Amino acid sequence: MQWNDLVIDGRTRSMAHLQPFELTFEVANQALTIKFEFGFHTFTDDKGHGQQLFHKGERRYFCPDRYNCSTQLRDYIERRFIESLAVPHNSQKKGGQRYFCMDLHEYAIFFSITKPHGTTNYLRLHVISAYEVANWGRPSLPGGKPFNMRYILKVRNEGKSV
Repeated sequence: MQWNDLVIDGRTRSMAHLQPFELTFEVANQALTIKFEFGFHTFTDDKGHGQQLFHKGERRYFCPDRYNCSTQLRDYIERRFIESLAVPHNSQKKGGQRYFCMDLHEYAIFFSITKPHGTTNYLRLHVISAYEVANWGRPSLPGGKPFNMRYILKVRNEGKSV
């Protein structure tokens, strides 16, 4: 998903940091390439504050806090993602397995991982949503056993669920 820059309250907000990119990691003694993509919820929320935005039939609102935090996503992915832990869970809103991880700064990242048909050592990781979590919101986060990201990527690369 390519994002165009946004004009919010007369100010242009660059979306360059949310453009898709690929990284290659060593996973299970193989080079595994992952295409990272970013969703609408990484810079919007449904609280009704801010400029209303539409994407694929969904209405949400520009959220300066989510947008500002999203500018750090690529750095997090490049420097800490592969060594992080993630909790697999089933999404209640959409079918299928999703993953959740929390970085060092209370920033929750929700994502899906798919293996495009006919590919070898290639995965697509879609960041669905990302936001700072207040203490009161922690109990609502997905629970379960966290797994090392390398293990999750290995299993997904085999076409299996964790």
